[in-house]
Amino acid sequence: MTTNTEAITVGRFTLNADGTLSGPAQYLTDQGNELIDRIVAGTDTVFNMSQHLSPSVEIAILVRLQTDFAGWRGHQQMLGWLKS
Repeated sequence: MTTNTEAITVGRFTLNADGTLSGPAQYLTDQGNELIDRIVAGTDTVFNMSQHLSPSVEIAILVRLQTDFAGWRGHQQMLGWLKS
């Protein structure tokens, strides 16, 4: 990781200068934290195949989270429609 003195934000996710991550709480609870664990462990195929396209590893992580969040949110919306 590079040394950052400012927060980096991509979509709904922010990596703060102190290294903490913020984003949609329900997503992080449902599947975001697990995704972060896979990224850190080196087992997330999508991240491994696309991280070189970002200017830094921090931005690559945030982009991966934002992309996964968009799919999760769409799925949540669809479930809501099916229930109504």
